[in-house]
Amino acid sequence: MRRHRGLLVFAALALLLFVAPPAAAQDAAPAAGEPESDTYGWHVVRDGETLRGITERYLGDDDLWRENWKLNPEVDDPDLILPGQRLRIIVRRQLPPRTAEVADLGGRVDAKPDPQPWIRARRGDLLVERDGVRTFRRSSAELRFDDGARLQLTEESLVFLRRLGRSLAGDFEETVEIVEGQADLELRANPRRRDVEVVVGDATARPRTTGGRGESRVRRTTSAGQLMVYRGASEVEAAGESVSVPQGMGTTVPDGEPPSPPERLLAAPRPQAPAAGSAFPFANPRFSWRAVDGAETYRVEVCSDAACAVLVARSEPLTETTWTPPELPASDLHWRVTATAPSGLDGYPSNRVGFAVTGDRPDLEPPVVAFVAQGPARADSAERMRVAPGGGVLPAVHDDVAGVATVEMRWDEGAWRPWNGGVVTPPAGGGLFEVRAEDGAGRVTVERLEVVWVTDVLAPPEVVGR
Repeated sequence: MRRHRGLLVFAALALLLFVAPPAAAQDAAPAAGEPESDTYGWHVVRDGETLRGITERYLGDDDLWRENWKLNPEVDDPDLILPGQRLRIIVRRQLPPRTAEVADLGGRVDAKPDPQPWIRARRGDLLVERDGVRTFRRSSAELRFDDGARLQLTEESLVFLRRLGRSLAGDFEETVEIVEGQADLELRANPRRRDVEVVVGDATARPRTTGGRGESRVRRTTSAGQLMVYRGASEVEAAGESVSVPQGMGTTVPDGEPPSPPERLLAAPRPQAPAAGSAFPFANPRFSWRAVDGAETYRVEVCSDAACAVLVARSEPLTETTWTPPELPASDLHWRVTATAPSGLDGYPSNRVGFAVTGDRPDLEPPVVAFVAQGPARADSAERMRVAPGGGVLPAVHDDVAGVATVEMRWDEGAWRPWNGGVVTPPAGGGLFEVRAEDGAGRVTVERLEVVWVTDVLAPPEVVGR
């Protein structure tokens, strides 16, 4: 009886070996120079097999056949392998998870390491697939992906990393969803990057590089998505339709509708003040720039770094070409300004301009202007002065925070001209003397003085109006 059972077991094993070819004998230890994440083994070639087919059988991707060919230098032609030949092949490949690093941040930034709740983000945190990032008011963050891409989030933005994939061949692919706010995506040419998708509302954008770089801005409004392409190009798909957005163009995608025809982006404004390298002893210098044709509003951003990844201050949409912030920190800073079209699409941001704030107090008051009698002259009040031959008026101008920038003067509402800093002699007969002073923060004071020409300043003042 035992003999019959042994024969049955032997027959069953023989049948199993005949019906199902044996898998490659695994050898988990890689040879010198081979990736430690791969598992290797030996495969015996069967009739009709090719190196591509063998690679696809074990790894599911025949594009990796060249890697198996390198493991077998004795094979001269990968299309001519013989039955019974033993080949060393990759049996399994373990891919490390893809990541995005919180490279920089300013203000309050939270991260959501799925499925954990939101926590405060820190520089150096690594985010993986399905994680999220959100910024609060006057906050920003920069994410750096392991394929070289960068994503900058402005204030009050919410972003999720929906997909961070990697094929067995090592190609990168990613999908980022902009739920709220705005993000700037910067790509560098990478031959291993297979696909990048940015989802905003009902639209999906697929930006790509041109000439080695790609720069796009994606924004989510209350009822639409917007894409602006500063460098490179992109495809945008929504509601079953797709449009091409070339460099220098942008599109708006209302919820539930196809993308609008691409629109040319506005030119970058030209910054005027603060000028590059300037320094201010007060915390609220005035910003100014040249107007851009077609602009409806402007946006100013002040950052602590040249890349503008760490936001310090950001204006609300401005209709004028000047802006004074409430207060900036004493530090080396950078600023840029962007024009926005009536459609809501941003134009090109201006060049970033470096400047410094050296004082910690904001300038809240305009300059102080007073009038001092010089020589045979006498002030009857702050608004009236008698001046005799040989006398004059000396303006006294002071601003203890921002400093005095310019002082101008005029007589009897004539043309303004710069004051030379000396005593001013009134014209014959006197008149209305005005001084206009502006401080470094752009605040202006105009003071007026009635100057009466007399022969003797000691005589009693003239009674006016009686």
